[in-house]
Amino acid sequence: MKSFWYISIVGCVFYTSFVSCTTRTYKKAEVESTYHKTIQSKFFSTDSVHYFKTSIDTYGKSLSGILAIRKLNADTLKVSFFTEMGVSFFDVIVTHDSYQLVRCISQLNSKGVMNTIVEDIRWVVLFNLGQLTNPVIVKTGNSASTVRFNYQDVFIFTQLSKDNQPLLLTYVYGSKFKSKFDVKYASFENSIPNKIFVSHYNIDLKIDLTAISFSH
Repeated sequence: MKSFWYISIVGCVFYTSFVSCTTRTYKKAEVESTYHKTIQSKFFSTDSVHYFKTSIDTYGKSLSGILAIRKLNADTLKVSFFTEMGVSFFDVIVTHDSYQLVRCISQLNSKGVMNTIVEDIRWVVLFNLGQLTNPVIVKTGNSASTVRFNYQDVFIFTQLSKDNQPLLLTYVYGSKFKSKFDVKYASFENSIPNKIFVSHYNIDLKIDLTAISFSH
């Protein structure tokens, strides 16, 4: 019998295919001007791998462990999620627009589940910044500067700090500009966020990450 944790995620991903319950929209955001600067990201600038103590929460169920995100080259990540005792939840090779599962526990081994988790991970470490096009500054009512980008067939809205680092990133889709998920970056050290929070609007799914380091 599949676990309740598995059924919760698969069920909510399936449900989202038919019903959108989000109330967050950027439809009324007004374009002010073209954005000419470059978004800054220090991920992988000094380290080839980042480790995060991670919890994935959905419908009252939680899965926690260590998430290791290693940059193999400019276009490829290796992502491993395992318990603190070293038991693997999954290993996956991630590119900008696809991924290949190396191993995965049965509770997570669903295309819908892994599609969601992999896309979240890409934005946790800003892996797909180079895929963003047509940047414009938009007026949203927030004090922080907000820039809208085209991304594949959707939009990415980012609230930026004064030194052009993302503070909040929102994945937005459809003609009504509805939000699918947010990634919030906080507690920066050496321009790298120590805390990252992923929150979905259409499904009850949250991922909290805290950066950790291991002594060599």
